[in-house]
Amino acid sequence: MAITFTPRLRFLRALLISLILLPINAYWAADVLVDVIFSLLVPPMCSLIVLAFVNIFLRRYARRWAFSSGELVLIYAFLSVATAICAEWMNINYPYVYSYAMFADQNPWNRENILPRLPDWFYFKDASQLQDFQRGGFGLSYALSHLHIFAKPLVAWTLLFGLVCTAMLCINTLMRDQWSRREKLAFPIIQVPMLLTRPDAPAWKNRYLWGAFAVMFAIDMLNGVSFLYPSVPMIKVRFIANVNEWLPDPPWNAIGWTPIGIFPYMSAIAVFMPTDLLFSCIFFFFLRKAIQIVMLMYGYEQGVFGGGWLVPSPPYFSEQTWGAFFGLFVGAMISSRSYLRELWQHIKANTAPTPHELRPRYALLGLILSLVGLGYIGLLSGLSPWLVIAYVGVFLIFSTALTRMRAQLGPPSHEMAFMGPHQLVLGFGANQMLSQADTVRIYHLFFIFNRIHRSHPMPYQLEAYKMGESVGVSARSLFWTMLIAIFAGVAVGQIAYIYRGYLRGAPAAWGEIGSATRQIIEQPHPVNVAAILAVVTGFAVVMLLDAIRFQVPGFPLHPVGYALSMNFGVDYFWFGLIIVLVIKSFIQRYYGLKGYEKLRMVAIGIILAEFTAELIWSSITMGTQIATYSISINGRLGWQQ
Repeated sequence: MAITFTPRLRFLRALLISLILLPINAYWAADVLVDVIFSLLVPPMCSLIVLAFVNIFLRRYARRWAFSSGELVLIYAFLSVATAICAEWMNINYPYVYSYAMFADQNPWNRENILPRLPDWFYFKDASQLQDFQRGGFGLSYALSHLHIFAKPLVAWTLLFGLVCTAMLCINTLMRDQWSRREKLAFPIIQVPMLLTRPDAPAWKNRYLWGAFAVMFAIDMLNGVSFLYPSVPMIKVRFIANVNEWLPDPPWNAIGWTPIGIFPYMSAIAVFMPTDLLFSCIFFFFLRKAIQIVMLMYGYEQGVFGGGWLVPSPPYFSEQTWGAFFGLFVGAMISSRSYLRELWQHIKANTAPTPHELRPRYALLGLILSLVGLGYIGLLSGLSPWLVIAYVGVFLIFSTALTRMRAQLGPPSHEMAFMGPHQLVLGFGANQMLSQADTVRIYHLFFIFNRIHRSHPMPYQLEAYKMGESVGVSARSLFWTMLIAIFAGVAVGQIAYIYRGYLRGAPAAWGEIGSATRQIIEQPHPVNVAAILAVVTGFAVVMLLDAIRFQVPGFPLHPVGYALSMNFGVDYFWFGLIIVLVIKSFIQRYYGLKGYEKLRMVAIGIILAEFTAELIWSSITMGTQIATYSISINGRLGWQQ
């Protein structure tokens, strides 16, 4: 009897395949085989490439079993949301779970002042059972048989991160209609994933796409061979030089690490960005570097990130960026006034705008319950529930603004170096109301809120909704798919990291949050007027630029460029942005829309080639445990490979 794939069966098949692929994607991310710096995550993209390739044969030889576009969207949505959590969140956070206990003898201050105050559910207090985990050399079956040792932190972190990401999902569910259908945001990042879900798209017959693919794929394969056999010449397309090495003397060396690199996949993604945003990112990048030089001239040392780490210092780039994101959030809410009023009517009446959507009342209830759950976890951990809810609330404001920004303009990356709610707590003097125990707990439980935000889960959720809308997948199906992905991603991500420890030995935490916590405790921070003014300045700049752009059509400076570039957001790929800006401006000026469409096909070909090459080299690394070439910024053997 032939199987008829009903919509429900297709949904279940997509969910099953997603769950099968999740451990591979999680380990791929946990083992840091490839970067998580850019907006298109490699593991889910490579999984989608493989499925699209398999689908070619299914459509030809077993058409009944071929994947529909909706199934591929569901699988990609699941894997991208789950991998976003498995990636940076797990890689940065998990070493702290065991490091304070495992390396207690090496740091007496942490042993006496931090370790006793950490919640027992989330952190190990005794490392006596972790000797094999620390040493490594064991296989998967051994790691799985010892999972019970990690049961408490595994459940605790799954609940904590799961509730945070559920709150994000509920916000996206409430706002997606406004951003997708009414404002019609462009969603540049999803162009390549969407193409992979559409096997009949005309783009697959475009010679510019395949020409660019062939050239870029050949370069990456040549570089991969050169990596293994250095006698073979390499074509450098990653790091080429470092401007800082040419400027060794003060005050010019205050510019910090300023690499020159092309990074073809990131430059190709930038082709989808509006020209004014490209120009704005470059303009504010150079403005920030100039400010760093001026600050050093006035006696303020500038590190890699320029006047800021986890503790605020001049020129307060993170605080300026906070103000900018507050401005972007306020601007988004102002532009959504009529929609929010209509949404409130649906909430009161418990109706949905369309039959296949989750009712807004349920999404709002999910958001409230998530925040209440986080507050209760805070209470059990010794923190005030209101402190936790306020702290998470500020992070969600940032997350919402970031998500809309990526949907609107699609930057290749959005790194916000060491920026988080902690800077507002310190700058506004709120830390004076916290005990030492509160300081330790709030900064450790929510440290990931204050790190980098490169693989932030919330933008992937909104992009999944948009992809589903494009191929007719119901919002309700996507909601449940992503909700499962959230909790499965947190749990499987931790298990992948545990397996990595038993396989290779557990790495020590970098110590960033421990050092910052010690500095905060030993050097109390009063109200910092300069930091507050920096927040106000960032907010004012965004509001001013928005007002000017409204009054002066064609004004070249975009507020998002300010928000991105004032905090390490484009430092890796600024040189590639310049190349793209020049090429794109020239083509649009002299060849118009037809010329730009050809350029877009070239960009898609480059992205597909880079990710296909990364799929091959990463697979070799996973299979042989031999380091290979990577398209990443952080190569498998370091920055310069």
